[in-house]
Amino acid sequence: MTSTKTEALIAECERQIENCRDTAVSFILWLRWLRWIRTAFHTAPIIFGALATWKIVAQGPPEIAAVFALLATVLPPLGRAFKVEKAIGDYEELAGEFINLRDRFRQAATISSLSSFEEFEAATAPYLTRLEKARRRALAPPEWFFRRAREKIGKGHYDHDRDGSRQG
Repeated sequence: MTSTKTEALIAECERQIENCRDTAVSFILWLRWLRWIRTAFHTAPIIFGALATWKIVAQGPPEIAAVFALLATVLPPLGRAFKVEKAIGDYEELAGEFINLRDRFRQAATISSLSSFEEFEAATAPYLTRLEKARRRALAPPEWFFRRAREKIGKGHYDHDRDGSRQG
């Protein structure tokens, strides 16, 4: 028979499983966009530089070539100013941490909870500490990535086949 304390800690682990899953998925979805943005900042200047010197553009109004040359010049420092590379690194690190914490909380709720409450609580404490540490970094992707993550999770995109939650 489980104690009220054990049941409460299992419920808390389950809340943290959901929180960590939702956060990790929203970070992963945002990372996909950040990687596209990085690609754009790396390739667009090359494309615009080529267009600015292209004979067909050079034969047209000089303003068009000037705009392409300006874009080719401005985009690289703009990409550095937005710190896209650092953002990608930060989101990769914390997405991985939240995925790991999701799994640790799940293991605590399903395995460690079978021990005495004291052992269960001791097993869970390091995960709560790690969660607090991860939350110190207030990374905030745009709100619609969180909504998109919840939508994908709700459709079962992140369910495990082993859990029997996937259909055919």
